[in-house]
Amino acid sequence: MVQLPSLPYRDQVQDHRICGETSHHTSSCSTLTPRESLQTPYLIRDPDDEIADVNTEKSVVDEAMATIVKYLRHDNPSRGVSCNLLDPFNTLCESPERLRQLLRHPSAQAVGEPLFRIDERNDLLLFQNLYVDGGAAWSLANKTTFHSTSLLMALVVNGYQPNFETIYHRGQLLRSLNLDLSHSGGNAPSLQTVIAILMLISYEYRVRDTHFPTTVATHIKGLQSMIHQWNSATNGYTKARINLIQRALFWQDITCSLATGTPRLLKFDNPDVFAHLRENRTYRSYFVLPSGFASYTDRWPATSRIVFQDLHALCHLVVEMHEATSDDLDGDDLSTALSSICLMEKCDDEGYPLRNSQANLEIRLVDLLSEKSMCGTRKEEDLIYRACLFAAYLCTYRLSVGVWAGCFSPEMCTIKILDCVTRFMARISPWTVAPDISFWLLYVAGGLTKNEVNLDRAAQLMQRYRCFYPAGYDLDWEVVEMRLKKFVWCERVMKEPFYAFWERCQVS
Repeated sequence: MVQLPSLPYRDQVQDHRICGETSHHTSSCSTLTPRESLQTPYLIRDPDDEIADVNTEKSVVDEAMATIVKYLRHDNPSRGVSCNLLDPFNTLCESPERLRQLLRHPSAQAVGEPLFRIDERNDLLLFQNLYVDGGAAWSLANKTTFHSTSLLMALVVNGYQPNFETIYHRGQLLRSLNLDLSHSGGNAPSLQTVIAILMLISYEYRVRDTHFPTTVATHIKGLQSMIHQWNSATNGYTKARINLIQRALFWQDITCSLATGTPRLLKFDNPDVFAHLRENRTYRSYFVLPSGFASYTDRWPATSRIVFQDLHALCHLVVEMHEATSDDLDGDDLSTALSSICLMEKCDDEGYPLRNSQANLEIRLVDLLSEKSMCGTRKEEDLIYRACLFAAYLCTYRLSVGVWAGCFSPEMCTIKILDCVTRFMARISPWTVAPDISFWLLYVAGGLTKNEVNLDRAAQLMQRYRCFYPAGYDLDWEVVEMRLKKFVWCERVMKEPFYAFWERCQVS
């Protein structure tokens, strides 16, 4: 848990949209075996060299460092008094003021997923069950974690584009990590070092820079290699903590695959949590493909149709769970269903679990998205298919969020949906081959986004193509709702935001 000293002001900086296109991690790697991991030395990679050499930082980084150091260091006259008050004994690696400002930026909430969240009331960084010795001051006093946190925050404030500030913090972070790892003496690195590597992974699949195509894969595999060594040798970590670190890395790999469209690097068992419900006489009728998809799925992979069936069933179960009385919960069937699906909102103390219904669907969806385009299909059909997969991920995410609700994954899905629909509509009138499904996709994007820029874009697309609608196609909400219910629909989660989006489109 991290807390920064309070400041009398905050930066007012214009918000940016979540980036749609990010760097890629390689697709040919799989989980390392314990033997392979022990034989694989892990050094932090630099984009310009296979292995970072701390003595080879040249002109660009030096210029960036000089610029940012002048702004951040205690000898900056405009900040001297404030810095001395915050750190009178000069114990911190750098001034915390800039980091404090970054944490207060409106876009900062998109930074932590899936590792941490920011408590806006007191600027706490709350990590998922990864508690660090040293309390609130550890990210400031520890150089590695200070620069990893600053790196992520600076990136999002700059609209996911690298700049002098990110280059400076990245260079400092790489130096610190290499120093920490090279002086570990064969022992497991500190938890601060592990968290910094996880943050570096977050940076690399978010940054809009094509010069880092393989570094994220290097760091995912490198940390996995270290985890294998911890599991096979004596170290300072408990088994429970190792499992938490492993889970955090799995979620980084999943989110990286979603962001980049490349296959997951780490494989693990993803048990079918819906299997016994499909055989249950009470719930098996829920596992059907929504009727709106029927005319589009002939060329879709069979596995994708099963995912949409399972999501359709989960939507029904979410409604039943929240409408159930105490007597209903005593019943064998419903209690069995509740124990098997285990929504995210019920796991706030646990963080992001891997073995629950939502995680199961999200993992299967990113695997489908990482596959190549459907062979033998037209470009328009493939765009609709991919937009539906992103929409399914967004719907799954919004079914239950809890306190760990993030902004990066859902908003990126929204952007991907809008991009696919825009490209599709540029090629052919949506009402020629995909009238209702295009309509539903825009409602998913516009109704489930929390970002005003994405909301405006969805409403503008709806307005732009309204001329193609049959007369009165969207004038009556009851008729619109009936059309939307032919696809993925959860009354409790979707009715209110979809209705709000409908009202916005009517005003437009």
